[in-house]
Amino acid sequence: MLCRRAIAVMLLTGSWMGTSAQKLLNDTGLYPVYEAMDTSTNAVSVLHLGDSHVQGGFFPDAVRKELQDKFGYAGRGFVFPYNLAGTNGPHDYRWSSFFRWTSDRMVDRNLSESPGPGGIVLKSPQDRQAALLVYHNDSTIGKLKVWYRGKGLPEIRPTENERQDVNESIVYEGNSNLPVQEAIILAGSGMRTLSITFPDISRMYGALEVRDAKGILYSAIGINGAQFQHYNIFEGSVAGEAAIMTKPSLVILSLGTNEAFGAVTPDQLKAEMEKTVVVIREQAPGVQFIFTTPPSGMMKKRQVAYRPKGSKRTKYRTKFTAVPQAAVLRQAIMEFCRENGHACWDLFGDMRNDSRFNRAWSHDHVHFNAYGYQLQGELLGKAILNGYNNWQQNIRKN
Repeated sequence: MLCRRAIAVMLLTGSWMGTSAQKLLNDTGLYPVYEAMDTSTNAVSVLHLGDSHVQGGFFPDAVRKELQDKFGYAGRGFVFPYNLAGTNGPHDYRWSSFFRWTSDRMVDRNLSESPGPGGIVLKSPQDRQAALLVYHNDSTIGKLKVWYRGKGLPEIRPTENERQDVNESIVYEGNSNLPVQEAIILAGSGMRTLSITFPDISRMYGALEVRDAKGILYSAIGINGAQFQHYNIFEGSVAGEAAIMTKPSLVILSLGTNEAFGAVTPDQLKAEMEKTVVVIREQAPGVQFIFTTPPSGMMKKRQVAYRPKGSKRTKYRTKFTAVPQAAVLRQAIMEFCRENGHACWDLFGDMRNDSRFNRAWSHDHVHFNAYGYQLQGELLGKAILNGYNNWQQNIRKN
């Protein structure tokens, strides 16, 4: 039997289960997901939860592309008017409104109510009429399930570019058993722009763009500064409602960066991870998980004073030092997955072995540039596809 020290060495060096780039660890639990991807005539829903690495969109967009190129496009998934909330978000959907909204995020202090399935909510001071202009940059709009709190169903108004198609759009009430109101909009053929007018609305929680087609429906939800504990607030309302709305077969959890900076201990992290798993499985029985380890860099600034030769002025050089807790929490995540039968993608380990990440950092060395996030997404997407191919070649045929 291996001693604790030997197991720790295996985890840190990446020798557990033969760690290598573009490979999932312990992915036998994903076999039902692989089978659904292979045989289902319906959409297979994937839900990706995370922090700022996910909110910007580049990372999950690259994973989405890898999977949808292979299995088919079943919709864009979760979308939210991040720009109206005054924060960053994916660039494929654009939103505008004629009045200023306020917003709450799950990471804010002193929240009085759940921010909903996206971990963020747009708020108006009272029920009032509001119009949202929605524009999809990359594709046409299919079926849009809009989540809100208000009175009555929204109406579709014509825009200059889509005037000829607006009469083809249909709006009807969605599932009344959801924790928030849902209106389903069937956009006209070829429409890229919608003007949605709500007669009375006080909260806007986002929307789900779906297609009635076989393939992957990939929803990504990320909030700057988020940790596992934030998805567990209000008795797990954020993680639970996200699962209710998207009905995932697979949930990818990319967290740990903010826990490392916040000095969260391994035991605290594992406890919060378990809470998230329990809440999601209560709402989506049979769902499987992939946990990703945090990035290996996670650097922090340190100012070093120096004086160039012959100069009378002191200058400062910025250096970066590793956050030690990143490696500790990486080990905790891998241990949790091994002990509970969850799949794991070791981004921390893969970055050490891939020189391309040397030019992937943004200026703060905490986040990544667009290239870096796209690289991560491609690696994770290929790791999932490699797991699927291995299942198909070596498991399914037997």
